[in-house]
Amino acid sequence: MINKKDARELMKNKRIQLKEPFINAASLNISKIAYDYILLSFFKKVAIYMSIKNEVRMEYLIDLNKSADVQFYMPLCDNHGKMCFYKFESMDFMKRDSFGILSPKNSNKIDEKNIDVFFVPGLAFDKYGNRVGYGKGCFDRSLKKAGNSHFIGVCYDFQFIKNDVLEFESEDVKMNSIITENGIYKVDIAL
Repeated sequence: MINKKDARELMKNKRIQLKEPFINAASLNISKIAYDYILLSFFKKVAIYMSIKNEVRMEYLIDLNKSADVQFYMPLCDNHGKMCFYKFESMDFMKRDSFGILSPKNSNKIDEKNIDVFFVPGLAFDKYGNRVGYGKGCFDRSLKKAGNSHFIGVCYDFQFIKNDVLEFESEDVKMNSIITENGIYKVDIAL
């Protein structure tokens, strides 16, 4: 079993060294795979995030949504780590949240239960759906309110642990699938 703290540090260090051409190419590929999955699954209300610190750029999904059939929602986090999701209107209607991340600045809030699928950032994921984030618990608290929504962990392939298990705790929310530049993977629910 891989300790969360060790996985967090290792993956942060690896990810921060990524070069722009790789980030762009992998992010675009992941976004294309994700958009096809959204359409095939008939998801209409989709939660994504604005990338920071060399995360996969899921905001590329916005440009792929030419027909505007999909509504995107993004998190806004307050100083206490409480996360709420708001409808994305345009880049002109964005502001920085308490962590400095771009978030919608409108009042079109959605209840997490009404979101079909969440694309969740993370520093590491394993094949059992366990996730290591930055350690603040913001996403876990929000996802617990989401009911029967589908959770997809988003990472580069090197962040997807296929041959070991990440440390997990009872309050951690497991992903249903993991998406990387190499495809989308259903998790093994055996653990």
